[in-house]
Amino acid sequence: MVRLVWTAAIFLALVGIAAAVRRGIVLFHPANSSTPNPAAELDAHFADHRGLTLAHVVPAVLFMILGPLQFVKNLRAKHPSLHRWSGRVFLVSAAIIGVTGLTMVARPTIGGRDEKAAILLFGSFFLMALGKGLWHAMHGEFAQHREWMIRGFGVGLAIAAIRPVMGAFFAAAVIQHNTPQPQHFFGTAFWIGFVLETIAAELWIRYTRPSASARPAVTAQRSQAA
Repeated sequence: MVRLVWTAAIFLALVGIAAAVRRGIVLFHPANSSTPNPAAELDAHFADHRGLTLAHVVPAVLFMILGPLQFVKNLRAKHPSLHRWSGRVFLVSAAIIGVTGLTMVARPTIGGRDEKAAILLFGSFFLMALGKGLWHAMHGEFAQHREWMIRGFGVGLAIAAIRPVMGAFFAAAVIQHNTPQPQHFFGTAFWIGFVLETIAAELWIRYTRPSASARPAVTAQRSQAA
């Protein structure tokens, strides 16, 4: 189970990095092709808001790189100062991602109201979860800190999870010999990605949460380590 979750998280992080890098490249070097390109509409949409898009995707790369590192036990134990500093960069990046993502909602979106609603709901929860994670860390409540960081990171990974979902919609349209219309399924893809990742994060929290009998021992170990 642990290997499966780590594999999925790293895979989605790599998808998120690839998507962010591609978006940055296309913003400055749009693809010119005489053949119909299903992604052309998406590229043109983001090109209309180049500055805001860059402010969103550049910290997204840091978020995807640093996110998995925050949950490596050996790194936290052997290099606590590195964990704290990388965590600060991670949280700053996440804050920029959240604010810019919510700002995009005020502009026209490809998926219309469905996409706007999904981003508003889960974008707000994303910022709240990471804010609570920071608050618990500052108060030495590390069990709660871990759980809220998992929730926040899970919602952040949903942006990467949305890509395969959209790919499935694109493929389904092609199989049916239809021209893919992103505006018809973009909002649905956002809801599917966000909901699945939120559920997955909550299941992982429950799966890894210490039992009531184990908590005193964990607390005692942490007190001795401090």
